[in-house]
Amino acid sequence: MEDGELSLKKLLFVLAVAAAVLLSLGVGTAAFSMEQLLAGNSTDRLILVSSRLPRTITVLLAGAGLALSGLVMQALTQNRFAAPDTVGTVDAAKVGMLCGMVFFPSLSVMGKMALSFSFAAAGTFLFLIVVNRLPFKSQMTIPLLGLMYGNILGGIANFFAFRFNVTQNLSAWMQGNFSLVIKGQYEGMYLIFLLSAALYFFADHLTIARFGKDAAKNLGLPFEAVLFIGTLFVSLAVAVILSTVGNLPFLGVIIPNLVSLRFGDNVRSTHGKTALFGAIFLLLCDVFSRSVIPPYEIPVETVLGVFGGGLFLWLLLRGGRPA
Repeated sequence: MEDGELSLKKLLFVLAVAAAVLLSLGVGTAAFSMEQLLAGNSTDRLILVSSRLPRTITVLLAGAGLALSGLVMQALTQNRFAAPDTVGTVDAAKVGMLCGMVFFPSLSVMGKMALSFSFAAAGTFLFLIVVNRLPFKSQMTIPLLGLMYGNILGGIANFFAFRFNVTQNLSAWMQGNFSLVIKGQYEGMYLIFLLSAALYFFADHLTIARFGKDAAKNLGLPFEAVLFIGTLFVSLAVAVILSTVGNLPFLGVIIPNLVSLRFGDNVRSTHGKTALFGAIFLLLCDVFSRSVIPPYEIPVETVLGVFGGGLFLWLLLRGGRPA
């Protein structure tokens, strides 16, 4: 009986996900009809292939990538509120993007990704080195320190953006928005799929890393190597997403926490669920952003700020459990 109920719940969930994807493909400013598409209409096929499908794929991969990045960061720091946007990774990548705009204005999107990745990795390594030297680590110390660190990096980026007159360009690039995602400009996002698949084979190491540096070493885990690989994963995911669609706040914090509340802390068992729920949550936020004031749309960053911020506040009031 219980197996039947579980299978029914899984079936309903799959149907709900499929409905959300179809809704995302159908919502937009251009006239688009599934009936016309199935009938062979060339215009509808062009809209689907060049705009709607790339956007939906990008949304799903971005949501999965940021949720998994938060999962990795929380394991590495043993802190529930650690995520790319609360430990300075996003702001470090922003500095890298600024350097690309100022010193290499003709750099390709892949080049900007590489530059953002380099700065994100360096900035995250620096933060984690400082964190691992702290004599005590409360649930609030690390995110507060990370926010201070991120604000310093963000202030440096904004100062030089103003100095070199690229403030508007940087702000536009950083704004989380999927409206400009089209065929030929999103393919770098497939790296997120490869990273997510690779992370599955690294999951047990992250589960052990949650116990802390000393305990992990006693269990035979090369903690520094895990720290290095995990940081590279987070930095590359953030660089790819930031260079393609901009900043998407709160996903890395709220999704891993919500999943762990229901399914526990084993990274291998929560890996797929974290990626899936992150993807669906961002997809629903994107659909909402396109549906509020049609035919216009508001940046999905704003929607995430409202719904994600509310969930983040609930997590704070609830109190973080030890990672």
